[in-house]
Amino acid sequence: MNKAFEFHTDPSSMEPLFPSDNGELEALSLELTESIARLSGSMNLTTRRAIAELLRPMNSYYSNLIEGHDTHPIDINRALNNDYSGDPTKRDRQHEAQAHIEVHRSIFEEIKDVSNPVIPSSVDFLKRMHRDFYSHLSEEMKTVRSKDGSERKVIPGELRDCEVEVGKHVAPSHESFPRFMDRFEVFYDPTSTANSSKLKRIISIAASHHRLAWIHPFVDGNGRVVRLFSDASFMYDNLDADGLWSISRGLARTHDEYYSMLANADLPRMGNHDGRGNLSNAMLVDFCKYFLRTAIDQTKFMYAALDTDNILTRLNTFCDAMVARGKFKTEMRYILIDVFLKGKISKPDAMRITNTSDKTLKNMTDALTEMGLITPKKESILMMYYAAYPILISPWLFPGLYPTSKESDMMELGI
Repeated sequence: MNKAFEFHTDPSSMEPLFPSDNGELEALSLELTESIARLSGSMNLTTRRAIAELLRPMNSYYSNLIEGHDTHPIDINRALNNDYSGDPTKRDRQHEAQAHIEVHRSIFEEIKDVSNPVIPSSVDFLKRMHRDFYSHLSEEMKTVRSKDGSERKVIPGELRDCEVEVGKHVAPSHESFPRFMDRFEVFYDPTSTANSSKLKRIISIAASHHRLAWIHPFVDGNGRVVRLFSDASFMYDNLDADGLWSISRGLARTHDEYYSMLANADLPRMGNHDGRGNLSNAMLVDFCKYFLRTAIDQTKFMYAALDTDNILTRLNTFCDAMVARGKFKTEMRYILIDVFLKGKISKPDAMRITNTSDKTLKNMTDALTEMGLITPKKESILMMYYAAYPILISPWLFPGLYPTSKESDMMELGI
């Protein structure tokens, strides 16, 4: 053990930081950019951002599922409405999901604010993500139990001050790993002249995902921070399609392969034909291929899920069901369809397409607002109705986001 810690005292021990291959990674990066461009152009910006809000809980669900915490989307929805379980464990899981959603949203807002430049690889940014996530959790969830049964407290935003072993991997010594973090920050800085190529930066998102996990900078919460960091890196390069896809969904759906690939990329160099660094170049290449293929798969899945004709068909099916249940007037479908297509509509337009009185329209828009299906906003002298999509509507409009059993429960519960 001591020898291992002595070995990981120089940042060179995590080389190579960038994989060397025969060009397949560049081809995958190009395919990913093309897939994301198609996804970004699939609908208007306002509707995209409304759907992105629907997808934040999904991202949270899958990121926490990777950690072995299976929080039902119904319970996540309740947490977002300040309805917490009386069961302490379930309540903690609700807070955990809520924390991920809020941190993910704040990251998006911060990175998209061009007046306040953010470097995702910076140590300060990583520490803030960790701090913001853990600040929402209970004291019990900030307690980590080691293999020998001893307990340690997680201090939000603080780098670890102890040695850690994850599976067969011994992370860098805590006394020297700040130098690893400094090297990580500089090498993966997307503003660096060495990273002027967008394709290189995309490959770096995949490589840095593993290398940050390898450094293991915090006592606990590293997996979540690593995935949030990857999300932030995609956002920084406008590769997130305004939040319309999630790498965590793909990683969770290939959970065993994900962990296997991470572990393989920890392996040392295997012979003279395996790069020049301390770690295996071949295994890092394999991890990056897996990561990029997973990203491509998820962007293609969402492009198919967001096909306009299919959504309009599902939206009509949803409205038919709501009318049959006595929750809708049939004219309400026209509001939802127009809002989906345009992102927002004015009150006069809503009155025109529904052909109803002012009083009837108010009753309908109030009902849609209460159900979370539109968001009213006063703009100048006009009332505008914006697209909104609550968690419970996802099985109706975007089937397949969650596991089938979860979606069945959501549809049975109703909206």
